[in-house]
Amino acid sequence: MSTASFTTLIANVGRIDPTKTFGDDRQLATLSVAVSRKFKARGETVEETDWYTVKTNLPHLINMIENHIKKGDQIIISGAQSHKTFERQNGEKGMAIEIFAHAIQFNISKKADAKDGANEAGQQHNQDLDDEIPF
Repeated sequence: MSTASFTTLIANVGRIDPTKTFGDDRQLATLSVAVSRKFKARGETVEETDWYTVKTNLPHLINMIENHIKKGDQIIISGAQSHKTFERQNGEKGMAIEIFAHAIQFNISKKADAKDGANEAGQQHNQDLDDEIPF
């Protein structure tokens, strides 16, 4: 019986590689994403970043990556997770974490916050509409 480890990440896009096309017209899109966290250690703020490689062969996700996602976007990725060990050129061992994505979406709350006041204008518009409701 086979098992799998699934994960969901909220991450920032770092690098988008060109989509690979194989002889039988299958395609594979690959991008790297970063998950950062801040915490206090001995009174100082520390920031750590983990990098993940995200791959997909699903046509609708490949289209999304090629045409809509850009470096710096914050996205939500869900998929199967795998860990691979490797040896660096200097002889040190490293570990790579890959996510084989089955779903990718934009983090809408992050995009709304980044619109320099557009969110405030939308809230004002909604308040105006609420004033017109007779009940």
